[in-house]
Amino acid sequence: MKRILSIIILVALVVVASNYADAATKKKAEAPKATKPTVGKVVSLNEVATGSFIQWKKSDAAAEAAKGTPFVLMVGTGTKAQIYFVYNADGSFAGKKLANYAFNKKIGVVGKIQTKNGLKIIIADTIEAME
Repeated sequence: MKRILSIIILVALVVVASNYADAATKKKAEAPKATKPTVGKVVSLNEVATGSFIQWKKSDAAAEAAKGTPFVLMVGTGTKAQIYFVYNADGSFAGKKLANYAFNKKIGVVGKIQTKNGLKIIIADTIEAME
């Protein structure tokens, strides 16, 4: 009797878990994606911390990114500027990809915007120059 009851409980747990997994998959599939790009300028976190912004050359920015300097997207200027950390769809940080656009005055990032622990994050679908 205990064996049959254990089997019934186990089957019920498997059914509930599979239904929960299906619901989570449907929710992820229904998540809306941004259609308009988030437009801003590529800056390094060092620039944000010190407040002294420079105009990057493509080769200099790539060299700094290779050293490990994180590049982020800054939307707006002054005290109202918002900083976005940009990630690829696979979850990797897109700082090196952003460094390739550091010499542009404006770039656009299309993707899903999230806020985690007070940090603004964009899961990027595309990154393009807006000039």
